[in-house]
Amino acid sequence: MKKKSSDWYVPPDMAFWFSIYFAFPIIAILSGMLLPLLARFKSGDVIGIFYSALALGAVGTVLLFFARLPLYRKRQFLTLGPGQLSGIHRRLYWLAYLFLAVSILLLVLIWLRLR
Repeated sequence: MKKKSSDWYVPPDMAFWFSIYFAFPIIAILSGMLLPLLARFKSGDVIGIFYSALALGAVGTVLLFFARLPLYRKRQFLTLGPGQLSGIHRRLYWLAYLFLAVSILLLVLIWLRLR
């Protein structure tokens, strides 16, 4: 008896309904976190947003360090992109850049708000 993941079949219509079923709570949670952030921009209280942007930038920097750690061990310091990274390190690399991009976006929005 063979068991492979390729033996599983999910009809497209069922996959669509399952994706909606699981995506709706995620969208609700993310919008619940985003809307109070936008309300803070309107009220002018940007100190908390500034500290959040700094924390996101610090987390992104640490994740980028851990993602590139195999390259540092090979003494390859000036490589660009995740081309030489393997599976989990490549995912960490893109996650780190996501954190850094959100941090930069928040800092730019704060700068535009206070300008």
